[in-house]
Amino acid sequence: MIRKIGILSIGICCLILMFSCEEDLNNIGSNVIKNTKFDTNEIELDIEITPVSIDAVRADNIILGNAMNEFWLGVYNSKNYKTLEASFVSQLNLASGLRTDDVEAASEDFPIDSIYTLDKVVLRLPYNATSKSDSEGKQLFVLDSVLGNPNIATSIKVFRSGTYLSRLDPTNPSQLNSYLSNESYIEEELLSTPDFSFKPLSTDTILKVTRTKVTDFISGASETFESKEKLSTNGPFLTIPLNTNRMKELFWDKFSNSEFSSTEEFKNYFRGIYVKAEGNDGSLLPFNLSSISPTAAVEFYYTISRFEKTEGNSSLVYKDTVPSKYSFPLSGIRTSVYQTSSATNATPNDNFVIQGTAGTMAEIKILGVNLTKLKQDDPNNNILKYEEFDNDPKDNYLSLKELASSRDLSNERYGFLVNDAFLTFYVNQAVNTNKDIVPQRLFVYTNEDDGNGVLSPKHIVDFTERQVFKNGNLELSSDNQPEKYSIKVTKHISNLLNGDSGNTPPFVLRAYNNPTDNPFLNNSLNINVNAYNWNPRGVTLFNQNESTHGSKKAVLKLTYSEKK
Repeated sequence: MIRKIGILSIGICCLILMFSCEEDLNNIGSNVIKNTKFDTNEIELDIEITPVSIDAVRADNIILGNAMNEFWLGVYNSKNYKTLEASFVSQLNLASGLRTDDVEAASEDFPIDSIYTLDKVVLRLPYNATSKSDSEGKQLFVLDSVLGNPNIATSIKVFRSGTYLSRLDPTNPSQLNSYLSNESYIEEELLSTPDFSFKPLSTDTILKVTRTKVTDFISGASETFESKEKLSTNGPFLTIPLNTNRMKELFWDKFSNSEFSSTEEFKNYFRGIYVKAEGNDGSLLPFNLSSISPTAAVEFYYTISRFEKTEGNSSLVYKDTVPSKYSFPLSGIRTSVYQTSSATNATPNDNFVIQGTAGTMAEIKILGVNLTKLKQDDPNNNILKYEEFDNDPKDNYLSLKELASSRDLSNERYGFLVNDAFLTFYVNQAVNTNKDIVPQRLFVYTNEDDGNGVLSPKHIVDFTERQVFKNGNLELSSDNQPEKYSIKVTKHISNLLNGDSGNTPPFVLRAYNNPTDNPFLNNSLNINVNAYNWNPRGVTLFNQNESTHGSKKAVLKLTYSEKK
């Protein structure tokens, strides 16, 4: 399809000035020039792909705040990609109105006295789920983005974190701090049961709590009853039981102490929780720890047994019970932890892998026009006339730099004008059969020298234009299978051929992370590429080997026009 662009290259502008009086140049504004003064052709440029393992990515929310709304938890063993154990560390926010007994004892003026009994402590994590209705109108939920095998129980441990999460860099307090995904955190003590594991279920909408009702104020005689807590109508949730006795010692028994007198005192006393997934297989799910309703929280379920003074009785008489809870939301600084191990299956020959998080990306080097192959396949191709600009005949390529040197406006040599340029990568459909578990988008950027020899990742110009921001999305075949990714790099290549850049740094290809790879994340252009990635999906792609992949090889294809 012919697409229109709003900005023309310098070379095109010069040609407009030369030929604007000629009627057959009236469609110069389209990407593909079609008129009697220009020839339009296609050419493939060879590329060289080198996989690059990712050791770590930035994983905290210090800058992003609630924009970092996905924290993955669990184990994902896809066999074909790195096995990922995804965990997270989070501070807690101080609950309000904390107390474990009445403000004053029962009296003539205040005839009620109460006994508070702690029943259960859990970590509650709401699943990401979509609400649906069955044929009878009953509300059902479907869990979103479950990766791995949900039939294999995933081991989860909750530790009291001994690491103080600091917003400011301890070595330079004038700068904000940051945490990478391979950071180590102090596992001060285990708060959950050692053998806890879970299988994600969309029907987990009710929490059963065995509560204690005190029936005699003096003797403390009691009986139990069960309550069913529907924590939210918005979806199901994962609840991880915590050690009630230990949480009573750490929290309940200290509510009136200085440790719970302010948020600052509390966060210094209890530095947070480390929710750690362990194992070789299981399932992996995203949790929105920024959600206000429902909220991820450590929750204390307790029962208030109320007694009252009645006329004619010298002792307090049982009145009723009030099931209650205190909620300590996961809040403040949060950061992910990714532990990876090698894939079970080797990557097929002449294939490469792209996987998000601490997975794998690839360097894409543009070699240029393969002159030998072009002479064999298309000996009359017009681009062969630029062979004289090949400064290194031994390499057998016309590089972008050499092609750019063919443009010499002072001598009325215009070279050729790029109308479209696409990097295309085909999916190995023998490996990837499920369109829902591969990355839904890939993107490229370049590492640019900042002038001091330091490489800095930058968005290419094609990604900083809103109207083409969607390029790089997964494309499906006619049978609804993942087929390919096409990434538009037209203006980037055009700038290089116009001589606007003195070098041609390789592209870096990686899984797109939403929203941090959006250059307009804060409604203003940011050309720097962020180091965040919490997209755990992987895909296997064909490399540049034509003898193996034929028309499905990875390639950079240009559509270009040149003056006749």
